Amino acid sequence: MKKEEILKALGWRYAVKTFDPSKKVNDADVRAILESARLSPSSFGIEPWKFIVVTNPEIRAKLRAVSWDQTKVTDASHLVIVARRTDVASLSPELIARTAKAQGKTEADLAQYKGMLDGSISAKSTVPGAVDAWLSAQTYIPLGIMSETAALMGIDTCPMEGFDPGQVNEILGLGAQNLSATSMLAVGYRGDDAHASVPKTRRPFEEVVQFVA
Repeated sequence: MKKEEILKALGWRYAVKTFDPSKKVNDADVRAILESARLSPSSFGIEPWKFIVVTNPEIRAKLRAVSWDQTKVTDASHLVIVARRTDVASLSPELIARTAKAQGKTEADLAQYKGMLDGSISAKSTVPGAVDAWLSAQTYIPLGIMSETAALMGIDTCPMEGFDPGQVNEILGLGAQNLSATSMLAVGYRGDDAHASVPKTRRPFEEVVQFVA
């Protein structure tokens, strides 16, 4: 894909406020968007996330009730809950185990790498809330990549933070899974949305990019 096509797709993309509930994204396209999230980078490669795709209308209605009654929660074709892991102690051993398997090494071979990861987590743990903030920040990487992937496929999205995380966790039973909702992504096709005709507002390139030679 040419760079012009990529930039055109990103210029076309906007945070859709009104979705057409009659238009559904096909399973293959949804899977491709989710696969782009799975392939996203993360600090140390810890992948501290899970993506919960909610299509059940009754559950979507409950989620809308704790999301400021935003219509996109129920009207978008798919709703993806981006959740962060809360079982911090499991992240390091899991990463080392899957890395060793993928690279054909023993876990002992990765002792230095594990030491770096454990040391980083330990240092963050000295500041209240720092580890959770770090894990939460990681989840915004796949959120952005899903939005971009969808735009390149001509599929609309809207990233969302406007919801009560505690209520979402309760509705989906995330606490029992050692997860906590961080954001949502509504995925579908734009409906009669007045925002679609509004020119994209962005600061000039020269104002937001600085080159240091």
